Parts: sequence; structure tokens; C-alpha cells
Amino acid sequence: MASGSCGPTDNTEDAVGLPIPESAHANPEEEQLIAKARQIAEEVLLPNAERSDQAEGPNRENFRALAEAGLLGIALPKEYGGSNVSGETQRAITEILASACGVTTFVQAQHHGPSRMIANGPNPALKERLVPELAAGRMLCGVSFAHLRRPGPPVLRAEPVPGGYRLYGTAPWVTGWGLMNQVVFGATLPDERFVYVWVPAHREEFPELFEGLTPPDGDWGRYQASPPLRLCAMNASATVTLTLEGLFVPEAHRLQFSDRETLRCNDRKGVLGGTALPMGCAAGAVRLLCSLAEKRPIPAIRQSAEHFTQELARTRRAIAEWNARNNEPDFFEKAVRLRAHAIRLAVRAAHAAVAASSGAANLLSNPAQRLFREAMFYTVQAQTQEVMAATLQLLEEETLEDLLPPPETSA
Repeated sequence: MASGSCGPTDNTEDAVGLPIPESAHANPEEEQLIAKARQIAEEVLLPNAERSDQAEGPNRENFRALAEAGLLGIALPKEYGGSNVSGETQRAITEILASACGVTTFVQAQHHGPSRMIANGPNPALKERLVPELAAGRMLCGVSFAHLRRPGPPVLRAEPVPGGYRLYGTAPWVTGWGLMNQVVFGATLPDERFVYVWVPAHREEFPELFEGLTPPDGDWGRYQASPPLRLCAMNASATVTLTLEGLFVPEAHRLQFSDRETLRCNDRKGVLGGTALPMGCAAGAVRLLCSLAEKRPIPAIRQSAEHFTQELARTRRAIAEWNARNNEPDFFEKAVRLRAHAIRLAVRAAHAAVAASSGAANLLSNPAQRLFREAMFYTVQAQTQEVMAATLQLLEEETLEDLLPPPETSA
């Protein structure tokens, strides 16, 4: 990059010269979806980002735009109307969207995993009824199984009963409540295995999927949603806690079994998947720094914009390279540190955007404060104990040694 410029360090750039991700192995259909993601990020999400962040719930106009562009079916099979893109392309799309509007991207991210679990599940009727709707974005599916990673007694239990399961306990952090009309729950069985089940918010919306499926005693149980949790970041995500009191789930709505070791192995294999959101936040901060560098002719701002533009590009390349080498013996050791680096990059770049925005950053209408809060959120989102340890270790590397005055010498 030439000195004094805030231009791209990759071959691709958006409307403000920001380096943006591209999928090196994308086919033409995937390239078209990436282009649509860029267009929606620039024309729909970014202009409304502060309004969406401060809203009472998810911005439904944003979700309509994502659905119309086919971006809510990217993880689903083509036979059901999805596009089944590669993991690389899905990460690129997520980063592009997250650079524009964190809360919209976070909420829509909830939808992909459980939708894919339904598509891969054993029940053909469930697939035929739900997956085309999920792929088109006419329905959205929430998820609650991050609690399975917690040590200690399970917060959500599944008791086998004739014909299915009864769920007892709490499902914390259910995001998109009211926008999502169904949830995939993960619950712990008496033998400590995990079971994943599909539950609609309202059975009446899916009568054909409950035909002939009734609890042995006729009692369906119940659930209760808390008011939306008041959050520092992602407050508009409509995140609630669900309390389940013997809620009956038919065996036909079971999606899969798993266990703690499988969950741990999947977390380790997919550790770099969690970099897309903080990298998008960092990209949004770089975008803002570049814009500020144009508006405020202060050398320090331009220098910061150039620095983070370059670091963003280098980090993106490192993530792509390690994703391609995920069978190497030291993959996880390097990947978890790279995940922590992506988190810290988001925090540092957003903090730089706050500093460069001066006092205006304290206004809720200013994007710098939003990005800084989003970076905080990504520090703990989908956090395992290993990611926490790597993040803390990286933060501890900052020292005061270079700033300490030299020891006084005696006269």
C-alpha cells in the first residue's frame, strides 16, 4: 500500500476502498451470492445500522432483503431450495454482513446451523415441510444448545417418556424470539448424552407434523419466555430465556444424538468458523477509520487506518491458510490463537475508531461506539474454555515495560 493511502491490500474492494473477503474457490453461483451480500451490506444494512442496533427487536426489513437475495439458505441443500455453499463462502458472506450491521448478522447466523440439522435429520416429513421454507427465509429457526458446553449440572434436561421426551429446565440465550417461529434445543439425557430436538413456538402452525403424535397422558407441558434480556451489545436481538416445564417433544422430532466429546471435537475442528463475526467487526472499524481519514486530515488517523487495513488483510490470509491445513498436527494450537487474535483485532480496530471519532463516539448515533460494543460481544460469543484461555493469554502479552522510566542513578 502506498504511504498516505487507505486503499485495499487485496484485489477486491468495496465502495470505500475497504479490503473485503472473497472465496478463493467459489463457483459462479457462490460468487453471485457474495456479490449480493456486498450489495445488501452497502445499500440496506449499513445505512440503517445504528437504527437497527437501537431498535426494540430485529429489523425485519433487513431480513426480507436477506431472504430475497437467497442468503438465508446458504447452508441448506439445493434439493430444498438452498445453495449449499462451501464453508469458505459462508464465512466470507458472514464477514461482509457483519462489517455493516452486527445485530442483523448475529441473529441471522442463529438460523443456519439448526436449519441444517433439520435438513440432515431422520424425518422426511419434517424436511419436506420445513426446509424449503427455511431456505427461502419464509420461516426462521432459532437455536439453544451453547449451554451444553457448560461444566456442572445441566440447565436443560430431557427425560425419555413413551413416544418422545419431556424437557425440564431453562434454555438461556434464545436469540430472535418472535422473529424465529421454531427452535432446535439441545438437552442432556439421564445417561449424559445430548439429544437435539425441533420445537415450534406454536404447534398450531404445523398441524400435519403433529398428526397422530400426542403425549401418553395428553399433557403437552409448557414453556415460558422471559422478557427480552437487556444487553449492552446486540440488545435488538430479541434474546430471551425460555423456561420449559415438562414440554413434550415427540420422538419424530428428534434430530440427532451426541455427547460431550463429540461436541468438544466439533468445537475444535470449527474453531476458525468463529472468526467471521469479529473479522467483520474489524472490517467495519477499518471502513470507519478510512472514512474519518478522508474527513479529518490528521496524520495519526490516516496512519491508524493504513495499519489496520494491512493487519486485517494479513489476518484474513492467515485464517484462510490454516483453514486449508486443518489436518496438520498443530492446527488447533495455531487456530485457537488465531481466533483470539481475530477477537483482539476487532477490539483494537473498534477502539481505534472510537479514538479517531473523538467525543462524538459517545453518541449512540455514532458507529464507533456500536462497533466497540459488538467487538466486546464477539469476545465471548460461542466461547469455549480454550478460546477464553487463548484470549486471556493474548491480552496478558501487553506489558508496561517499554513505558517505565529508567531507574534513577545515584549521583
